[in-house]
Amino acid sequence: MWQDDLCQGNGVVVTQFGLYYEGAFSTNKMMGNGILLSEDDTVYEGEFSDNWTLSGKGTLILPNGDYIEGLFSGEWGSGIKITGTYFKPSLYENEKDKPRALRKLGILAVPPDEKWKAVFEECWNQLGCESPGQGDRWKAWDNIAVALTTNRRQHKDSPELLSRSHTQTLESLEFIPQHIGAFTLEKYENIKKYLIKACDTPLHPLGKLVETLVAVYRMTYVGVGANRRLLQEAVREIKSYLKRIFQLVRFLFPDLPEEGSTIPFLGTETKGRRSFCSVKSDSRSDSPEPGYVVTSFGLLLPVLLPRLYPPLFMLYALDNEREEDVYWECVLRLNKQNDTALLSFLGVQAKFWPGAVSILGESRKVSSSTKDACFASAVECLQQISTTFTPADKLKVIQQTFEEISQNVLETLQEDFLWSMDDLFPVFLYVVLRARIRNLGSEVHLIEDLMDPYLQHGEQGIMFTTLKACYYQIQHEKLT
Repeated sequence: MWQDDLCQGNGVVVTQFGLYYEGAFSTNKMMGNGILLSEDDTVYEGEFSDNWTLSGKGTLILPNGDYIEGLFSGEWGSGIKITGTYFKPSLYENEKDKPRALRKLGILAVPPDEKWKAVFEECWNQLGCESPGQGDRWKAWDNIAVALTTNRRQHKDSPELLSRSHTQTLESLEFIPQHIGAFTLEKYENIKKYLIKACDTPLHPLGKLVETLVAVYRMTYVGVGANRRLLQEAVREIKSYLKRIFQLVRFLFPDLPEEGSTIPFLGTETKGRRSFCSVKSDSRSDSPEPGYVVTSFGLLLPVLLPRLYPPLFMLYALDNEREEDVYWECVLRLNKQNDTALLSFLGVQAKFWPGAVSILGESRKVSSSTKDACFASAVECLQQISTTFTPADKLKVIQQTFEEISQNVLETLQEDFLWSMDDLFPVFLYVVLRARIRNLGSEVHLIEDLMDPYLQHGEQGIMFTTLKACYYQIQHEKLT
């Protein structure tokens, strides 16, 4: 927060040397309560009197969990005077009596909904609203049409600035979508298509909004801002964008159901939809009637996330670097084994082993020299997880991988069967290892943070949990 061009109130500062400060500022100085983290996970939580200067009560927590409580004075990195008590929790305290090593980051930061308010207010103003949601919807549509028409006319004399397809897009966006009758999945898809076009067009108020948000997001989290401590802040910011843009969309399309509502499938829409229910499970769907759940995640992440993905995924990679290195070392070692040795090592039942595989179009018997050939179609499928952006698309890749595994086993057994998780897990673990996905931990954490909440207990949620379990299993796998 700022006042008269000076830092005032709560905020976050990161440095190129890996220092992270979150807390109070007064006239451009760190003053009041704050949290300071160094790159090696040393934490100071307490009072400050100037930039990087500890002054007053606080707690210094060392990377091994030991901590000092007392009075601190001095500039960080230049020698600090301490009058206090040293604690070694592992010796003197029970687990439950340990101080929290670190309050959840974000408590002393600016709330995400308070960020970039002027950017959103500008969009509402362009729609003719003095405040969010307060205005005439038809006037808003008129303002959109006028803005698009005016800009198109201005560019008429400079045809090189507008391609023919772009001109057609602008013309299609000038028409006000008409919705009569019950809200259906088809109408929802039409809104989705409209939003994709609108957000690709900076002349449209929504397009201008998205363009500006992408610019400020990159300014925040690229360069020095690519600091692993900022990951959860970056995720919270995206969730806030989704919530606030969804409010704009529902203002323009008032028949769009509110967050969490279900659009029932019509008879024609259920055809061709088959559930992959070949894993024994006691989970039950939250919604007894089949339907599509409307969420800001499902509607807007396909529009927003591809634009924000590079800086966001970089933060995930930095945050998970240590555990990813352990995982990758294990992947490389286990992949030195041939197919039969690895299947045996992982405990895959022999009846699921493919008897023959297709290599360069030729069917060959699996032998002790065969490598990277078993379940090859499932492996190729899972590798596509790195080419997708949204959690929904990544979950579809995981689901398709399970279906490929089942198809392979079906061809081997020559009979219908029902998976149990004890049988399925080792096979899926084999596929995950052979897929050699370098940043699998980052993929897993991104899906977990941004997936639609209603999917967590469904079929795709179970499959995702299996992938997550494989990732942790690989890290702790004995390499003998």
